Amino acid sequence: MVRVNNCCGCCDLKSGTIAVSIVYLVLAIVNMALGIAGVVGTKGVATYVGVSIDAIMLILCILLIIGACMDNPDLCMVWVVGAIVWSVLTTIIAVVISTVFAANIAEHRGLDPDLPMPTGAPATAGVAAGLILGLGVVWAFVALKVCLVIYSAIVVYSHAQNLREGGGSPPPYNQFEGAKAI
Repeated sequence: MVRVNNCCGCCDLKSGTIAVSIVYLVLAIVNMALGIAGVVGTKGVATYVGVSIDAIMLILCILLIIGACMDNPDLCMVWVVGAIVWSVLTTIIAVVISTVFAANIAEHRGLDPDLPMPTGAPATAGVAAGLILGLGVVWAFVALKVCLVIYSAIVVYSHAQNLREGGGSPPPYNQFEGAKAI
C-alpha cells in the first residue's frame, strides 16, 4: 500500500491520524443524528442500515483516537480495515440508489415497455432531467467521500507502519528548512 511521510503536506502522521479520527467521529455523530431524526435518507430499513454503519464508524473512530494517542498500530489498522469496508458499503448503497433513480428516469421518459406512454411530455422530460442531475450529484458526492476516506486510510496506514517499524512519527517536513530536528 502507498505510504506518505506527512498529512496534507503540513503536519506529522500522528497529528494527521488524530485529526482524521476527530473529523470522521464528528461526521459519524452528525450522520447518526440526522438518520435518527429522519432528515436524511428514506424511512425503514435504509435508515437503520445507515445509522448502524455510522455507529460502527463512530466506534472505529474512538478506537483510532485511542490507538493514535497510545501509539498502538493494531488499533490504527482496525480503523483502516473498517474504512475500506465503509467505502465498499457506501459504494454499494450508491449503486442501489442509482438503480432506483434509473428506474424513475425510465418511467418518466416512457422507456419501460410495460408502462403506457406518459402524458405531458415536457413536464415528464423535466422530471427525467432532474433525476439525471440528481444521479450525477449522488455519484459526485460518493466519489468525493470515497476519495477522502482512501487518503485518510493511507495516512493512518502510514502512521501504523511507522509505529510497527519502531520509528514512531518522523519529524514534519518543512519545505524551506528540510527535516526538523526533534
